[in-house]
Amino acid sequence: MPDHNLPTAGRPAWFDRLLDRLGAWLSADDEDARATARGWVVRRGARGTRVYRDPRWDTVHACISCGGRGLGFTDGAACPACAGSGVVRRAPATAVPVTDGCEGARS
Repeated sequence: MPDHNLPTAGRPAWFDRLLDRLGAWLSADDEDARATARGWVVRRGARGTRVYRDPRWDTVHACISCGGRGLGFTDGAACPACAGSGVVRRAPATAVPVTDGCEGARS
């Protein structure tokens, strides 16, 4: 008696195309490309989930001087280190100094 559980020679081409289109639809390739063009990090998870992360948030930290409150401990005035916002930005570790005379440009 022949074994009907043996794998076939391969899937039909239409099925492969269907899987490719379904995968592109589920993974939202156009949204991923747009996020990547903006410099965001795209991580694909299980069951079609995606996580988008803007690496600029890595530079934002609570102010050490006021503990993130935005107010001085002694007088209650705005913290001079963070101008009362409670957060400070730190230059990213991967920033490259610009030598061509452009101000604020990143390479």
